[in-house]
Amino acid sequence: MEIKYSKIHKYNIGYTNKQEFDILKDEIFNQEIYKLDLQTSTPVIFDLGSHIGLSILYFKFNYSNAKIVGFEPNPNIFPLLEENIYCNNLQDIELHNIALGDNDGIRDFHIDNKFDAFSTSGFKPNAWNGKQSTTSISVKTEKLSKYISSHIDLMKMDIEGAEKEVLTELEQADKLKYVKNIVIECHNTDIQDILKRNGFELSEKKDPKEKNLVYVLGKNISQESV
Repeated sequence: MEIKYSKIHKYNIGYTNKQEFDILKDEIFNQEIYKLDLQTSTPVIFDLGSHIGLSILYFKFNYSNAKIVGFEPNPNIFPLLEENIYCNNLQDIELHNIALGDNDGIRDFHIDNKFDAFSTSGFKPNAWNGKQSTTSISVKTEKLSKYISSHIDLMKMDIEGAEKEVLTELEQADKLKYVKNIVIECHNTDIQDILKRNGFELSEKKDPKEKNLVYVLGKNISQESV
């Protein structure tokens, strides 16, 4: 796996797939798909599906004092994520090499075996759209609720089809009340009922290139939110 390097703003970034890197760079830094007014200069951000760290770098660029907790399950890409964070001397970032699900254990995880397109890895074989050839590996899986005990200003979720499973687990553990804002790259919209009954006001924007992909944005307006 050959690592190439580029620069975005002040950050030096390693990547393996130029086509994917260019797409993610455009979405995150130019289109700013994760742009929200968090109304604080020191937000707590949970980044679910950190990949090589572009979203974390974007959050740090906009909120230099943010505390960020990142989760990336793919063991092949996790060292590059660590390199991109630590080589840019970023502080207050905690990284976990685990998958998130509805229980703790070991599960089959399917990674792309042809194009090094690691951001499409997930629990579903052949990716969420069924269009890739994947290889199964075993990864450690944990409940996200065990990591949440206080407020989260933003939860970004890009977990390739596991959105409903993770949200359901958070609801059952009564942890969604801690989340003030949420942005989900969503491959179906059957998660909206979970968010609505937990006090989230929702909006949606469609991806112009993927007709089955939408971004669900939620703001917790419940009086019970922490």
